[in-house]
Amino acid sequence: MISFSIILPTFNRASFLSKAIVSVQEQTISNWELIIVDDGSTDNTAEVVKEFLSDNRIKYHYQENAERSAARNKGIALSSGDFISFMDSDEYMDNNRLEKLQLAIFENKNQEALYFTDIRFEFPDSSLNYVRKGQHFSFPIDPNKLIQTIIGNPQFCGSREVFQKHLFNHKLTVGEDMELLFRISRDYSLIYLENNATITEIEHENRSVSFGNLSNVKQIETFKLMFSTQHPAFQVSASLRRQKWSEVYLRASYYYIFHNNRIRAIYSLLISLFLKPEDKFRFKMNLFVKLSLFKNFDTIKKIFVG
Repeated sequence: MISFSIILPTFNRASFLSKAIVSVQEQTISNWELIIVDDGSTDNTAEVVKEFLSDNRIKYHYQENAERSAARNKGIALSSGDFISFMDSDEYMDNNRLEKLQLAIFENKNQEALYFTDIRFEFPDSSLNYVRKGQHFSFPIDPNKLIQTIIGNPQFCGSREVFQKHLFNHKLTVGEDMELLFRISRDYSLIYLENNATITEIEHENRSVSFGNLSNVKQIETFKLMFSTQHPAFQVSASLRRQKWSEVYLRASYYYIFHNNRIRAIYSLLISLFLKPEDKFRFKMNLFVKLSLFKNFDTIKKIFVG
């Protein structure tokens, strides 16, 4: 029988933790360990976790804030399972997630690989809920197909060998999942477990995906690394690389608009236009005109927030 290590990094999300932990405890198989890496929380995270430490399968490690990639790497270092998976503190598992993963791994003869599933997204307004589905890959992995497929780390479950060879880049805090996937895909198969949305992400206002979040700018640093000549992602076609660059600079312009930085917003927008002028051309030009003519940033923001 194989064993699982579940790595859960957390930072100041004590209000979500109990649901995440209980979802692991309620798994239909018991051959797991949960490693909670507290990345310098200043709320009552430690007190919440303490209530669960009587279960000797749950381990808690506190560290000074080093960001989530470093926290996940620390969890990997502390783990002992044959297969390693991830979840965040604002996510929860269906009670049969590990059982389904175990069955899929057995069906693939315990292949050293990265397995991944679909993922559900849960909103306060349930009519917005949806499932993000994956797709099948054949080895060797097509980089053009991979760059167009969103696979977040909560969808991962990889053999220990995979994560002994490839860790998260601790310098990256945005897009670290995709950067890691490209390195892994050079050496291992990516095995998609179809119709297996057994993990759910809870959407809330504190998630780092809003227009005004710094992640919209930090993604630029991730792409600088990924699209450097020595990185596996450099094999992505020039056209798709330009498209991705255009998208990230457009999101950067949103960030600067929300922070009332007109010059940076126009600069980022113009780069996006130059890289892929045919993509959202009318929208970008409308945004450029408003940035040029309107002094009130609230008026400008309405172009993409309604």
